[in-house]
Amino acid sequence: MSDPMIALTQPIKAHDETVESLTLRRPTGKDVRELGYPYKISADESVSLQADVIARYIERLAAIPRSSVDQMDPVDLNAAAWAVAGFFLGSAASPKN
Repeated sequence: MSDPMIALTQPIKAHDETVESLTLRRPTGKDVRELGYPYKISADESVSLQADVIARYIERLAAIPRSSVDQMDPVDLNAAAWAVAGFFLGSAASPKN
């Protein structure tokens, strides 16, 4: 599985460079242990993304500073949030027999 790339609708600055896309590396067990899960499951079984945890994942997985995450357009932040959540969903999360 290749690392997801998010094309930004609005460029951001990171490390004194203009960034027009972000590539998110796949998180490791250490990342999950240190950052926690990027979602919360309520008693009614609804799922909600946790914005602060998602921001920390974007920061770490895209290797950009928090100030760059803070610059992201809401549309881009949402796309990146679902890309992060995608690491925890789908067939990759299913046990293999």
